[in-house]
Amino acid sequence: MLRLTSKKVRFESSLTKKQLRKRFDNIIIPFKARGSIIEVSSFIKKYKTAEVYYGSRDGDKLKMSHHAPKKTDGSTPTFYGSISENGEGSVIEGKIAVPLATRIFAGIWLTVVLLLSLVCLSLEMYAGAGAFAAAAVLSIWLLFRDAGKTKKLTDALTKLCEDE
Repeated sequence: MLRLTSKKVRFESSLTKKQLRKRFDNIIIPFKARGSIIEVSSFIKKYKTAEVYYGSRDGDKLKMSHHAPKKTDGSTPTFYGSISENGEGSVIEGKIAVPLATRIFAGIWLTVVLLLSLVCLSLEMYAGAGAFAAAAVLSIWLLFRDAGKTKKLTDALTKLCEDE
């Protein structure tokens, strides 16, 4: 399945905000990607064979991703949300989406590839046009594949909100 658009999610819990923040901190490995390829690469190498959840929490703002063993995480869906109080308990709500950097790269890349396809088509180079069109389809699949990450994230957040 492809994650082309964001998915809004909401999880209700009878736990307090403080309890949810503590539980969140316990299940994730703290990691804030600051744009350094070397930093991301060393993180992936460190947890290469482990299945982990990683992300960050800034007050009530949450960010969480899932790393599967022997996989890279550059374009996988990520949960972006917040914790708020809700009557007798708390609520975690937000969205699961592909990271912004991936969407920007995909937009630029697909524009270039599709333009090259149109150039080949206008020059009656049908094999080239077909090849670039196939490259566009393959790029969409590679950049926006879900690979079960949305289900893993929703399961982890559901478990996080459950009473002990």
